[in-house]
Amino acid sequence: MGYRSDVTIAFYTQDTGKLPTAAIKLWFEENYPVEEAKEEWDASVEYCLDAVLVTYVSVKWYPNYNHPQRVKAARDLFNETFECDSNDSHACWEMVTVGEDVNDNTHESSTYAEYRLGIRRDIVWA
Repeated sequence: MGYRSDVTIAFYTQDTGKLPTAAIKLWFEENYPVEEAKEEWDASVEYCLDAVLVTYVSVKWYPNYNHPQRVKAARDLFNETFECDSNDSHACWEMVTVGEDVNDNTHESSTYAEYRLGIRRDIVWA
């Protein structure tokens, strides 16, 4: 079994006039472990108008696992490539993790992210 989380990572442009979404998509396809994410982790990848979203549902997202380490390396490379921590950058990334426990939520992002990822929990009767 093990503890499971839902994870979504967004790579996006803040201004398509200054940084076309095509640049984000090209970077993503060349640098993100996409095939591993889809095949081994059953992730979905969504190409939006100004972003690429990767969603993992009910996964063991432990920091010592290989894939989460590769995702962190990809985020670091994205930060470096697009200078996301610079005030002049037009690219951002965000990552939200929602754990099984009600209060186990994390939000990480590049410095000038727009905080477009959020968390909504629903109440259900089981």
